[in-house]
Amino acid sequence: MRLGASAYLAHGPPAGPTFEGAAAAGATLAFTSLHIPEDSPSGALAAATAIVSAAASSGLSVVADVSPNTARLLGDSPWEFLRSIGVARVRIDFGFSVPQIRSIAAVLPIALNASALRAADLAPFADLDVELIHNFYPREWTGLALSSVVSSVAVARQFGWRVGAFIAGDSVRRGPLGEGLPTVEEHRNMPPLFQAVALVDAGVDDVYVGDPALTDHSWSRLGSFVLDDVVVLDGTAAPGVHPAVIEALAVPDRNRPDAAEAMIRLEHSRERFVGLPLPEVGGQSRPAGSVTVQLASAGRYCGEVAITLRDLPADDRVAILGALTMPLAALGDQSLTIVLG
Repeated sequence: MRLGASAYLAHGPPAGPTFEGAAAAGATLAFTSLHIPEDSPSGALAAATAIVSAAASSGLSVVADVSPNTARLLGDSPWEFLRSIGVARVRIDFGFSVPQIRSIAAVLPIALNASALRAADLAPFADLDVELIHNFYPREWTGLALSSVVSSVAVARQFGWRVGAFIAGDSVRRGPLGEGLPTVEEHRNMPPLFQAVALVDAGVDDVYVGDPALTDHSWSRLGSFVLDDVVVLDGTAAPGVHPAVIEALAVPDRNRPDAAEAMIRLEHSRERFVGLPLPEVGGQSRPAGSVTVQLASAGRYCGEVAITLRDLPADDRVAILGALTMPLAALGDQSLTIVLG
């Protein structure tokens, strides 16, 4: 997965710190929009240049969203101007004919709209350097279903192209609505790491943070995912859980290859936990997101740690160690750690 951050003409000053934080988390991409109707032509050239310069200073490659309105903002030779300041790729949003898109592609590599275009629309560009990037959806209830993203990935693979999509931020959210900029509606108010893991599980190659900022905590968690391929799951410890048990949960592990439907079973947990001071009593209810351990009464399964993916009935052989604070997406073969506060 490649990670990207975003900055916009009206948010020029925060671009530098945002890009620096993103780069520290392993980001290699930056996104900006150069056609939004409410943006003013006044200062657009300078703002666009500043954003691209800030991205370059952090080692990020810039994708700029464009439409015919871009000429209003940037002048009569917008593509040549964008190339001159260092934009790496332009995303064609709407309003261009096939010949016009091909003429733009003669100046800069292009990305096409993964949300609105189908295979027949993409075929005229099969010979070009193309990526597909989804829309983001600023207004609540207007985002896509995750299944639509899965379908777009299947189409992209027909052409050998990458697919990008957006996740919503959890710090500064872009106005005027401030409702987040995700591609998938169900992600709108979910933690950024959850959104990214779900998109990657759907086959997305590039994940852009649509909003102008994330919390430092979210950049840290995304950094673990991007740089180390480790999903860090935050949660709250149950009362009385021994510190040695909490410490052992933070050791990287992974789901068993024969993944269960109802839970994630940590593959190497038995050998780590069987000798630890586990809770003495089980039998608590196990709502989705519970972190559990098998007790001595479970026989050879003693010490196995699991995370419930749905509500499960109580079992006297199983004790609760804690509960995750984020909903759990499907996981591939990534390592995971559990941090219980």
